[in-house]
Amino acid sequence: MPKGSLQVEAGYFLQRAKEEGVRVTTHAYPTALLRVGLLDWLELRVLGALRDSVVENDPRHTSRGFSPLNVGLKFKLWEGQGWWPEAAIIGRAALPVGSRAYRPDNPEPEIRLALSNELSDKVELAYNLTHSWVEGDPRKGYTLALSGDVAEKLTFYGEVFGSKQKGEKAEHQADIGILYLLLSNLQLDFSAGMGLNKAAPDFFLTSGVSLRLPR
Repeated sequence: MPKGSLQVEAGYFLQRAKEEGVRVTTHAYPTALLRVGLLDWLELRVLGALRDSVVENDPRHTSRGFSPLNVGLKFKLWEGQGWWPEAAIIGRAALPVGSRAYRPDNPEPEIRLALSNELSDKVELAYNLTHSWVEGDPRKGYTLALSGDVAEKLTFYGEVFGSKQKGEKAEHQADIGILYLLLSNLQLDFSAGMGLNKAAPDFFLTSGVSLRLPR
């Protein structure tokens, strides 16, 4: 984020998964990410969402409320050049605030190494490694995404990502998405994805809008 800029990203998330043999449908509406450019190399991030989870067993049960508030910083490490990738580190924590059904008992930190290479003027490869703690147990994750501009304001992308928590089976997922630059500071997006193994959610859908100020 440029210094002095503010960006708001809001959207909708739908996921269908099976947990211990029980079907669970989760909605988040809206998800909201606030990004503030503090310095040329430093960005503040605040993430929150209103969500509900429907457990489709007998009896049917629904949980509603605010997900944990995530607060973090993104540090730009260096610019990319040729085969050498652009790099940044994102540190954040899920705080023990929000609705009782979703908030953690203690802060849950996460650190992410974000790398990207411009393969051409229109194609970019991004890849991330993450390490976090959930309920006191370590979780490791990865993301690999390829995006390409097919028109002046239209971008398509595809990605695979996954995570592995201690004592749990690894989850691997994939999705495809589209980004449309409606205005110079207003972007729309949509994606659809699915699980690649039994431990992962069955499918998910996301849609959103991003607004950056000043224009």
